[in-house]
Amino acid sequence: MNKKTLLPIILLIFSFIIIGCGNGAGSKYADTVITGTIYTSEADNKMVSAVAIKDGVYQYVGDEEGVKEFIGDNTEVINLESGMAMPSFFEAHAHAELGGIGKLYQVELYDGKSMKDYETIVSNFVAEHEGLKILRGSGWGNGYTPKNGPTKDVLDRISTEIPIVLTSQDYHSIWVNSKAMEIAGVDANTPDVEGGVIERDPVTKEPTGTFREKAQDLILTKLPDYSVEEYKNGILAYQDEALSYGVTSIFNPLLNMNTDGKNLFSALNELDKSGDLKLTYFSGFQVLAENDPISNLNVIADLKKQANGNKFKLTTVKLFADGVVEGKTAYMLEDYTSDPGFRSVGLWEQDAMNEICLKAEELGLQIHIHSIGDAAARLSINALEHVQKTTGATNKRHAITHLQVVNKDDIKRMGELNIVAVANPYWFFKEDGYYYELELPYLGERAEHEYPMKDLFDAGCVVSLASDYPVTVPPRPLDGIQIGATRMNLEGELDSLLGADQIVSVEQMMDSATINGAYQNFAEDTLGSIKVGKKADFIILDQNILEIAPTDITKTKVLKTYIDGKLVYQAA
Repeated sequence: MNKKTLLPIILLIFSFIIIGCGNGAGSKYADTVITGTIYTSEADNKMVSAVAIKDGVYQYVGDEEGVKEFIGDNTEVINLESGMAMPSFFEAHAHAELGGIGKLYQVELYDGKSMKDYETIVSNFVAEHEGLKILRGSGWGNGYTPKNGPTKDVLDRISTEIPIVLTSQDYHSIWVNSKAMEIAGVDANTPDVEGGVIERDPVTKEPTGTFREKAQDLILTKLPDYSVEEYKNGILAYQDEALSYGVTSIFNPLLNMNTDGKNLFSALNELDKSGDLKLTYFSGFQVLAENDPISNLNVIADLKKQANGNKFKLTTVKLFADGVVEGKTAYMLEDYTSDPGFRSVGLWEQDAMNEICLKAEELGLQIHIHSIGDAAARLSINALEHVQKTTGATNKRHAITHLQVVNKDDIKRMGELNIVAVANPYWFFKEDGYYYELELPYLGERAEHEYPMKDLFDAGCVVSLASDYPVTVPPRPLDGIQIGATRMNLEGELDSLLGADQIVSVEQMMDSATINGAYQNFAEDTLGSIKVGKKADFIILDQNILEIAPTDITKTKVLKTYIDGKLVYQAA
């Protein structure tokens, strides 16, 4: 063999050696290997000791001996000497941009515990922000205000020159000053709003300053929307916060909350196209019974096609079956204990809800229903049962969220109908400002049995974990996991225990915060667990939360968050 023939063979052998030693395209070697305690959220393989990641997906999940063959010269090897790795969290219901916008552009009242506190917080904010044309804010609690809501005179002491509009912590009421009502043209002659409450002076009928449920729109529709850039800033502010909590995927149910949604939709699309949207972002659009709902469904179906579809997807129609207990707008099967003869009303007639749900499914939209009272839950379940019986489709993963009061027979029906239960474990305790001040007086004995959880799991429901941020601040999934597994506040105080018979395991809570949220959104093939072929979205915690006391889970720190195998957050 001459030198001319030998040289190409030598070069070919050398190239094989180079490829074999490196981690380039075509190489079997992983970009990253992790060893230690790893929770997968996979039903048949919950705990492993090693994973290998290549090109943003898991290429191996198993033991440390098996992972060795995936380690090359350029493989990053992370040995967890303590703590644990697990799938990153899936936030199953949150209003991301509202929380972000609140931090950037509004006064936040969440720390207030009295009307005096609220007045001081707002006064200080106005003094520190000269030149305000309008003041918006959020976070006041019904339990810390007068029986019929906070009044305009308190805000008028701060300013009558600019409109002040403050949303309650639950986002079902607003508190405004006289200037806001003047701009909106609201006075004693304004008629009552179906599906809403205008709190009024009993003698003069003058609005006192609190507007609940659909009555909020009398004011909110007169306010300017935030700009596309402001929404972008709010989304990115939430994104930074969420990544620090280990959240990498989210379902946001209300792109058009209080607006037509155009600016928020554009903001999300633009962030997705630019690559600045790191979170996988599933979204819903609200349809109201009185606003030509069938036509609005067609609008949603068209917007679904316009959504960029990489990280940002529009998938769902959001319906409200009722309001909230604290505003006495939750729709109940039995009278309010505080108001004999009064049960509130549903926001849909049964036939209308049946029709809108059926049309939504025909258009390929998922259905996500807000339900607080047990009558609202029955209304919602009836509608989804009608859809299933009419179409024969059994795995559309339509969801009901909040589920504060639910009849046990209806919980059983939810399991049989494969309705996803989007629960809010952050609220599953006797919370100051709510339980003794509002829930117990309004619901009586029913308050002791509110927020079922174990019953939902036992019925066969897929139960996902949601914060409803910014109703919950901060929206740390680890907090939700702890409260779901203890039914006590984060301090673990026994006096806060609510419904001990509804306690579930830490493992069930971990799954509700990961794979179940992915399932809810038809994303379990790529997200929500650690499995070969899935996206490598995971977190590293400084404690193994399966081995510590459940009351200590909140002390756990998210050290690192990864998306597609890439580090996107690291604790200081």
